[in-house]
Amino acid sequence: MSIGTGGIRNNRRPLDHENPREYANRCAVQWHRVTVYPERLGNLLMKNVLPGSTLYIEGNLETKVFSDPITGLVRRIREVAVRRHGRVVFLSPGDDSEQQAQQNDLRAVGYY
Repeated sequence: MSIGTGGIRNNRRPLDHENPREYANRCAVQWHRVTVYPERLGNLLMKNVLPGSTLYIEGNLETKVFSDPITGLVRRIREVAVRRHGRVVFLSPGDDSEQQAQQNDLRAVGYY
């Protein structure tokens, strides 16, 4: 999955008397690739995370190196890998019953 950090995604209008450079700095969103292990936890996240959700993600920063089969060039991809000692916390406010169901699912996976 990909996540955006920095910037305010929904606030893209320039303020009064704001120059273009300040506006660009305020609205800059950096996108990061996140990989979650094991697959069961990743499936749980994909089921419960909606666009615009606020998450706290803690994991290892890893670089994957591979050869592009089309161009033959060596490519590098940086990603946040959430493994056994990583952490994913839902920060968006939600219904208590929904939050309890998420906690029960996380306990079943062994991550709570």
